Amino acid sequence: MPKTNQPDYEQLKKQLARYNEFENPLKQKLWVLCVITKALEPHQIKPILIGGCALEYYTLGGHSTYDIDIAVADHQQLSITLDRLGFHKEGRFWNHSNLDIVIESPAGSLVNETAPLTEVHMDGLKCFIIGLEDLIIDRLNGYVHWKWEDDGRYVKLMLKTYVDKINWQYLEKRSQQEQTHAILQQMKKEIS
Repeated sequence: MPKTNQPDYEQLKKQLARYNEFENPLKQKLWVLCVITKALEPHQIKPILIGGCALEYYTLGGHSTYDIDIAVADHQQLSITLDRLGFHKEGRFWNHSNLDIVIESPAGSLVNETAPLTEVHMDGLKCFIIGLEDLIIDRLNGYVHWKWEDDGRYVKLMLKTYVDKINWQYLEKRSQQEQTHAILQQMKKEIS
């Protein structure tokens, strides 16, 4: 295994403390993820924002959540990194005594999700968010297969907001694979 350069955790903790400089709760969460991403870079690990916080980003605050859900290929290294940044694990969540944020990593590498990631830059740092089309598919699945009405509302909101930015060919193909194509077509008509 190649030796990696260890991150400067003291410097990263100082950057993490800048959390309070951001008044917007979404920006606070994104900043924390940027710092975690920087800490994991030497290990060639790219955490990807998924779940409710990704939905909060794409719905421009139309959905709000308290936690940060990330997909990461190496949960052991994530745990070591979060510990060194001052987080402590309680059950399946990581908490930080100085930050009003909870982190969960319910997924490893994203499987079958190949839409381009969204890269967010903040003050020289960056973080990654699940691709818009893959998040739409995730929420469309929740609506169709588990009857989660809110997910249907969020799908429509994202379809309407990003109508000119969505890779429709990719979205159509994925919806056919997930057996949600008929509902996607119905929603497209509703937002037209």
